[in-house]
Amino acid sequence: MSTVDKAALEGAENVKSAKPTSQDILGRRFSIAGQLRFAFPRMLMSLFIMSYAVADGALISRYLGADALAALNLAWPLQGIVSAFGIMLSAGGGSVLARRLGKNAHAAAESALSTVFLGELLLGAVLGLLALLVLEPILTFLGIGPKEMALAIDYQQTALIGTPLLFVSLASQTLFTATGFPKIGLAASIASGLTNVVLDILFMGPLQMGMRGAALATVISWAVAMAAAILFFARKGAPVQLHFPVLELKAFKHAVTSGTAEMVSYLSHSVTLFLFNSALLAHLGLNGVAALTIAGYSTYVFNSVFYGFCEASAPIVGFKYGARDWPELARVFKNSLLIMAGFGVVAYTSAVLFAEPVLAFFVDRDTAVFTLVRENFSIYALSLLLLCPNMFTAYFFTAFGDGKRAGILSFCRTFLFLVLAIEILPEVLGDLGLWLAVPTAELLAFCVCVVFILKNRRRYGYDGKAALRINEA
Repeated sequence: MSTVDKAALEGAENVKSAKPTSQDILGRRFSIAGQLRFAFPRMLMSLFIMSYAVADGALISRYLGADALAALNLAWPLQGIVSAFGIMLSAGGGSVLARRLGKNAHAAAESALSTVFLGELLLGAVLGLLALLVLEPILTFLGIGPKEMALAIDYQQTALIGTPLLFVSLASQTLFTATGFPKIGLAASIASGLTNVVLDILFMGPLQMGMRGAALATVISWAVAMAAAILFFARKGAPVQLHFPVLELKAFKHAVTSGTAEMVSYLSHSVTLFLFNSALLAHLGLNGVAALTIAGYSTYVFNSVFYGFCEASAPIVGFKYGARDWPELARVFKNSLLIMAGFGVVAYTSAVLFAEPVLAFFVDRDTAVFTLVRENFSIYALSLLLLCPNMFTAYFFTAFGDGKRAGILSFCRTFLFLVLAIEILPEVLGDLGLWLAVPTAELLAFCVCVVFILKNRRRYGYDGKAALRINEA
């Protein structure tokens, strides 16, 4: 064989053996099937995270009793508010990273990735410390009584110390997907969740560490997710390499402004949950609170799947926008519309068809709560028809770096329309209004989303023509 032939053969082998880069993965042409294949690991990741959260609560109830579970749930708004800021930076950072990868600005992409990691650590440390300093007054404000206070303090003190680890673990979920490697993120999430469950059993069981043990198990699971991300991105040959310490103020600013929608969504949930519970208690009593909580749990699987799809689609959109690839951006947008329409129909049909066995998993069939939720579940589940497109639209504008529009959409969907529905519909329609509150809020949000999508198609180029506005990352 000649020297030229050998060189050609070696070159071909090198190309075949070369690992795909983020540009290779996100820059390819996405069919509907291809977009679903890319999103599937992120959708599974969301389901696993949901499952581990449920398992965590179940194990606390099993080992420490109902008071411990109540203490955990009553203190949830504190954890939700703190987490909102970490999610803001991770979602916005993922948008900046995807757009820079689309521009093929690799060094800038590495700077953005490193900024998100360091920013999450610093932000988590500051917010965790502040929450610790005012922990007891906050728990008192949340209505936690003396019986649950000690349990809540034990858990929250340990968990808040681990806030930097929580923030980096949240960021890792987004960054694995934003760089085109959601399967690695799925593996890291499985390892993290299994760590949490195993250590829950060990710390609360044989070691009898109580609520501090439950919190420590969770913090260690965050550390596992963080370690997986650092090992993947800091290694030589990583698709986008992590460098420490890097804090690029421009990338940090764009990440904060782009991720506004996710922060708004998390903050709103804490307030609307309180208002919903108050309205339910006034109209339907404790049975109503329990019934609507069960309805929410029963649709949360679909919520997680939709969230995973939106989270996975956002970096594709951001990459195409950054690459100025307008025909492919239009293709991904159209694919997403078709996928979401299918999701909505399948989700609602499945929820209604399998309602009885699913609801019976949470409560006995011969109880008043089961009767109440079964009679009204098909009304509540109407929200599934519009939930995915509403979530997607906020992520869509986040991917363009348009935190303003994404934030408005999230505020309207998760707070304004829901609060109006909760306050007005029960007065007009009675008890039925409570079950219609969520579907009505989603319908109003969908109308706003349609207006935003139609008005901005030329602005951002998802009609297939060059965008009028380029948001630099």
